[in-house]
Amino acid sequence: MPESIITFNGTTYNLANGLLIDYGQYSQKEGNAQVLFLYSSGITIHGAGRQIDSTSGKGNVVYFEIFSPVSNVLGEGEYAFDDAATFFSKTFGFSYVVLNADYNTYNREVHAIIAGKVSVKKTGDVYDINFDCVEGYDGKKISGYYHGPLKLYDAK
Repeated sequence: MPESIITFNGTTYNLANGLLIDYGQYSQKEGNAQVLFLYSSGITIHGAGRQIDSTSGKGNVVYFEIFSPVSNVLGEGEYAFDDAATFFSKTFGFSYVVLNADYNTYNREVHAIIAGKVSVKKTGDVYDINFDCVEGYDGKKISGYYHGPLKLYDAK
């Protein structure tokens, strides 16, 4: 099994955990609005119940605003970047990667994602998520893989 990682500009960064915030479906034509948040072991998520109020620590983060065909899980299949913001099922929009984040000093390296795809497979409660994307500053490739469960926050 490959490690859960982000690869950018020849450097590999570790990932350890994942969560999914489900906001539901706004209209019949759209997918279920979700946030897929993958992060390294040095990052801590704070909140209670169905709400996340902050993050702290040091590490790496991948953030996707993604539109799943199903509610309360990230649906299997391939998702394409949608710069037209249609919110259609199996698309994703506003997304970014944060490398070497330090929430105490606010030092970080942020890369907006402007193109790419995300592939999702699920067996039981375990996801295999591959992403192959392009960042917006100089078009460098951002890729990665996550293997593990996603903690669900139902925000509907």
